[in-house]
Amino acid sequence: NPPILFTSQKDLSKTNAQTMLSATWIAAFLLLGAGIIVALLQIDSTAHEAQVRNRVQTPMMGMHQKQGPWPECKGIEGEECCELIHGFDKEIECNVLAEGSMVTMDFRPDRVRVFINDDKVVVRTPGRG
Repeated sequence: NPPILFTSQKDLSKTNAQTMLSATWIAAFLLLGAGIIVALLQIDSTAHEAQVRNRVQTPMMGMHQKQGPWPECKGIEGEECCELIHGFDKEIECNVLAEGSMVTMDFRPDRVRVFINDDKVVVRTPGRG
C-alpha cells in the first residue's frame, strides 16, 4: 500500500479528528465493559455474603448433634418438624409460625422458627436463629 499523502493541513486535521473519535469510542466501550464486569462481580459478591450470613456456624466443641438447617422438614407438618428437631437437641426452642408472620430480627442459636402455610405444612427450611 502506498503511503497516505496529505494534500493540505485540512486533510491532516480531518484524519486526526477521525482517529481521536475512533479512540474515544473504543475507550467508551472498554469503560462500559469494565463497569458491567464490576457490577456483575458485586452482585455475585453480595449473594455470597448473604449466604455466609445465613449459614449456621460450626457446632461448639464437644457437641455431636445436628445443628441445622433442617431441609428434611420442608413439606411435612410443622409440629412433626419440631419433634424431628427436638430429636437432635431437646434444648432448642422450636416455634411454629404462620408464613409471613412478623418476627424479631435478633439471632438466637437456641431458637428455630418453623414457618407453615394454611395446611400446616413447612414452607421454608428451618434453621437456628
